[in-house]
Amino acid sequence: MENLRKSLENLHKELKDSKNIDDDSVKVLRKLMSDIQAILDKNEKAAIANAPKLQSSLKETADKFEISHPKLTGAINIVISSLTNIGV
Repeated sequence: MENLRKSLENLHKELKDSKNIDDDSVKVLRKLMSDIQAILDKNEKAAIANAPKLQSSLKETADKFEISHPKLTGAINIVISSLTNIGV
């Protein structure tokens, strides 16, 4: 779980540092980060139940930023890997 927390901190930093991201995309990313934080705060069963939707949303978001914001995409992909590593 510690790796996931660090990945989220990095994603938050990359989001803060990224320029030219439209407001809707920022809202989506913040919602995803909030959902991941909820996973960290809840029990494992709740986390597993929400994992497929969350990972799908993260992948879609990473695809959207792949060209325009490669660092942000990298941070999102690390979060996806961290979720996978903890079995979510």
